[in-house]
Amino acid sequence: MKVTKIMVAMIMVTCVFAAVVYTDASDAESAPAAAPEIKFWVYENDTWVAYSGHGYYAGQAIANATKTGDVELDFTWGTQQYYSTVLNGADFTYQYQSGGSTYTNVNPYYGKIATVNNSSDFTIYRYANGNWNPISSDSGLSVMGFYKPFDDYQLASANIAFVPSNVSPNTLYQISSASLAHVYNVIPAQGNPDSAYEVTFHIGNNTYTGYGSDCALALKNALDSNSIANTVDLRVVYLQNQGTDENPDWVTVVNNSYYGEATQIGTQSKNTTYRFEYDDDLDVTHVFAHYDYWELHLGNDTTWSSQSTFMLGFMSPLSYVPSTPSGVQSLEQDEFTLVFDDFDYDWYEEGDTREDPRP
Repeated sequence: MKVTKIMVAMIMVTCVFAAVVYTDASDAESAPAAAPEIKFWVYENDTWVAYSGHGYYAGQAIANATKTGDVELDFTWGTQQYYSTVLNGADFTYQYQSGGSTYTNVNPYYGKIATVNNSSDFTIYRYANGNWNPISSDSGLSVMGFYKPFDDYQLASANIAFVPSNVSPNTLYQISSASLAHVYNVIPAQGNPDSAYEVTFHIGNNTYTGYGSDCALALKNALDSNSIANTVDLRVVYLQNQGTDENPDWVTVVNNSYYGEATQIGTQSKNTTYRFEYDDDLDVTHVFAHYDYWELHLGNDTTWSSQSTFMLGFMSPLSYVPSTPSGVQSLEQDEFTLVFDDFDYDWYEEGDTREDPRP
């Protein structure tokens, strides 16, 4: 099926993100029946105190973090300017207007924290592979909302610590390993993964099954398991220009629009080609673009009518993923159809831009 669509052009600049999986040690096991535990460690009265919350992401878990006696963690959410919108760390998604329509996207500053125990003077650390490291070392990630306690994920951790500037991070190693929250094993070295992680993909005339804590990881697992060449965007963060071409402002943000995009399956890959027609009298260039891409649909969509609002990486077969606003597609999904499709788009540019490089 060929559908002509109008797309708002977006310049996307990529950065290299090492595909390293940071994990805590764990044995093959069943997926948690309810939202898993994540612990938030706060330095109080010269000792580290754990506040326990439950959630698919650390952003969910901190919202309900408590300790013995049901005393809530004392924190406030932070805010961040994102283009012309101010986003709040409490919100997993946000809505915006474009071309007279309302769209929903994932908040790249989900989980941003302003204060802990009435102080903003702290550095956030997370525990992985037996070490405590500042989250800023994770390719410049500045928010803690997107960490989750599953070992197939690039930012796997079940323990987050807020280290005051006057406290050595080395004191974190005073916390006994037995006190730390647990990271779950998704793909065991031997045996079958728990069916809770199972996702079904319909591609062409074939159906594949994969396993993952999110649907992008499940697609990668399904294609790799069947020896099918593929490229799936698994960058959790990337560099984004929030300024202009003349005055760029490069910021490392969560890959909220493309985490989980399939750009190649088999021999079919995402591609853009351009054609230029320059009008010397008007001094304008008419640019024609042709886009080939993998379109994502929900369920076993034989009519290609249920195009997904979100990329695969922000959806999961697990029931405790974040909720979305009323009327917006649920993030809990376990079946998809991928269709290789194309569309054309054209626009005018001032001057002769026939020799300009295109992203």
